[in-house]
Amino acid sequence: MNARSFESSNSYQDNQNIMATILQNLPKECALTKIEYEGPRIALHTNNPQFLLENNKILPNIVAQIKKRIVLRTDVAIRKDEDEARKIVEKYVLGKSNVTDILFDPAIGEATIFLKKLPQSLDTERIINEIILATGWKITFKKTPRNFDIIKQINKIMKKSSEYRIQFYKKVGEKIFRDRMNPVIETSLISLGGFAEVGRSSVLLSTNESSVLLDCGLNTYTKDPLLKYPRFDSVGLRLSEIDAILLTHAHFDHTGFLPVLFKYGFIGPVYCTEPTAYLMFMLFREFVKNDNSFSSYDESDIEKIYSHLIFLNNNIVTDLTPEIKVTPYNAGHILGSSSFHFHIGNGDHNFVYTGDIKFGKSAYLENAVWNFPRVETLLIECTNGGREDSFTSREESEIKLIEEINKIIKIKKTVLIPTQLIGTSQEMIITLNQLIKEKKIKKCKIYIDELIAEVNSIHEFESEFLNKELHQNISTGENNPFRSRTLSILTDIEGQNLDSGIVICPSSMLHCESSRKYLKRIATDPENLMILTTKPTGSGFYKDLSDGNRKFFIEDEEYEIRCKIEALYSFNSHSDFNQLNAYIARLRPKLKRIIVNHGERSKVQNFSGYSSKVHNIPTQYLQNQESIRIL
Repeated sequence: MNARSFESSNSYQDNQNIMATILQNLPKECALTKIEYEGPRIALHTNNPQFLLENNKILPNIVAQIKKRIVLRTDVAIRKDEDEARKIVEKYVLGKSNVTDILFDPAIGEATIFLKKLPQSLDTERIINEIILATGWKITFKKTPRNFDIIKQINKIMKKSSEYRIQFYKKVGEKIFRDRMNPVIETSLISLGGFAEVGRSSVLLSTNESSVLLDCGLNTYTKDPLLKYPRFDSVGLRLSEIDAILLTHAHFDHTGFLPVLFKYGFIGPVYCTEPTAYLMFMLFREFVKNDNSFSSYDESDIEKIYSHLIFLNNNIVTDLTPEIKVTPYNAGHILGSSSFHFHIGNGDHNFVYTGDIKFGKSAYLENAVWNFPRVETLLIECTNGGREDSFTSREESEIKLIEEINKIIKIKKTVLIPTQLIGTSQEMIITLNQLIKEKKIKKCKIYIDELIAEVNSIHEFESEFLNKELHQNISTGENNPFRSRTLSILTDIEGQNLDSGIVICPSSMLHCESSRKYLKRIATDPENLMILTTKPTGSGFYKDLSDGNRKFFIEDEEYEIRCKIEALYSFNSHSDFNQLNAYIARLRPKLKRIIVNHGERSKVQNFSGYSSKVHNIPTQYLQNQESIRIL
C-alpha cells in the first residue's frame, strides 16, 4: 500500500497516527492500495469496493475517530476504459436509448450518467452499487437537462487537467493538515469590497497563520479601477499567501474578479457548490464575449479556475486550514448559494458570513438556514436594509401580479419582466407557470430569453439544490416547470413573432445597447406593461429606469418607454428589511456582534443603528479597506 503522500507532509507524526487508525479499522478484505490526500479529504483507494459497500458502517466509524472527512475511491487498476464502461452502464439503465451521455472524471474516478428516465428511488442505490462493481467507476445519476453544453465544457476542462488536479489535491491536503504554528489564534476581517456599497464583494478572513478570501467580485457599472475591483492593494497580500478562496454564489458581484487572480498567478484552491461552478462559468463566458472594455482576462484564465476547484456540500464540515473549518448552508438566494459558518480554533470563535440571503417564501428554493450550532460574529448582507425596503407580502404581490397581467392579456398585449438572469428569472417562471396552470392568469405564452433557458438547464441538472417538491417534479418529469408547454425560447426579439403573453429577459441585458431591443419591441407601446421585480442598487440603466428615466438609445437613435411600469419587489432574491431582522432575531441569543455589508451607505447606516437598538446587539458597518478584530 502506498502512503507516500502522508510521509511528505510537515505533520508527520499526526499523519502516521491517522493512517494507523485507518489501518487498524480496515480488515485485509478491503484490499486497500493507497491512502492519500484529496484536498480537504482523505481518499482510500481499494481494489475491492464490494467489501466497503456491503459493510457501510466501517468508514463512518473511522471518521468519528480521526475527525477527518474520508472518501472511498476505486483503484485505477480496476476501472474499465470509458467505452467498455458505457456498454456496461447501458445494461443496467433501460438500454442505450435511455443514456443521453456519460461524463467521466479520471482524477477522482467518478462518472456522471445522464438519463432520460431515472430509476425508481427504491432501485437507485442497488443499481449504483452494481455499476460501481461492474465498471470500477463511482457513479451518479442525473436527469438529462434540455441543454448541457456548459456541463460538458467544464468536464472537458477538468478532464484535461486530471493529472495536474491529482497532484494539486495532494498539495492542498498537506497544507490543510499541517501542524498549527501557534496555539493562540488572533482573527480579523478585512473589507476589500462590497462594504457600504453593492458590487465587488470581497472580505479577507485572516488569522495569525492563514488567510481565506470570501468572495471575489467585480463592479460592472464603473470603469474606475479604484471602484471596480476589490482593494487587494490595501493589504499588501501576495497571491501565494491566500490559503483558499470561498464563493458564496455565482453572481458577478461575488465572482467576477476571480479569473484576474488566476491570470496573475494564484494557484490555490477555490471552494464553492457545484451549481455555483456551472453558473459562474456561463457568466464569465458571456462577460468575455460581450464586454470589450474589460480585457484583463480571457477564456484561458477562466479555465485555470476549474483546475483548482473543490466542491462543497451543504451541511458538511470541511477543513480549510489547520485552524479553520467551514460548513456551508443553504442561503436561499439563488441556486447553489451558501452562507458559511466558520469554526475557528478549538471552538475559540464561530463566525457566519451570510453572503446574499433570502429569508422568506420562494417558489423554488428552501428558506435560508438560520439554526447554526453557535455564532458569535455575524457578517450579514444589507441590500434592502432601509426601512423603506419593507415590501408587500408575497400573497399580496401575487394578487397584484395576477390582476395586472390579466388586464394586458385581455387586450391581447404584452407584459415585459426584466429580471436577474440567475434567481428571479426562475422564481418568475415557476410562479407564472403555476398561476397559469391554476387558471388564475389567463392562458398565454411565457417567452424567455435563450440565456435564461440555458440557466434553467443548469437548474434541472442540479435539481437537488431546489426545494423538495420541485426536485421531485424535475426528477420524475411529471411537472417540470422548465419544460412547460407555456414556455417559448426567444433567440431574436426583433425577428420572432410574439403572441400576446409575457416576456422575461435578463435585467442586466438592458445595459447593453444590443439588448435594449426588448424595450424597443415592447416598452415603446403604451398599451403594454413592464413589471420590475428587483429593487435596483448602485447605478446603471435599470436604476435610472426605476427613478423615472424613460429615454434610451439604440445605435444613437433615441427611444422612449411609454408603457406602464409596475414594481413588485417581493419576488426578488434578497431579504427585505423585515426578513433581515427576522433572521437576526432567530440568532439573537447566541450573537455577540453584527457587521453589515452589501448595501448602499444609507442602508447600512440605517440598518446598523436599528439593529443595535432593537436587537440589543452591537452592530456596525465598515467602509472598504478597514479591518476589525473578531478574536
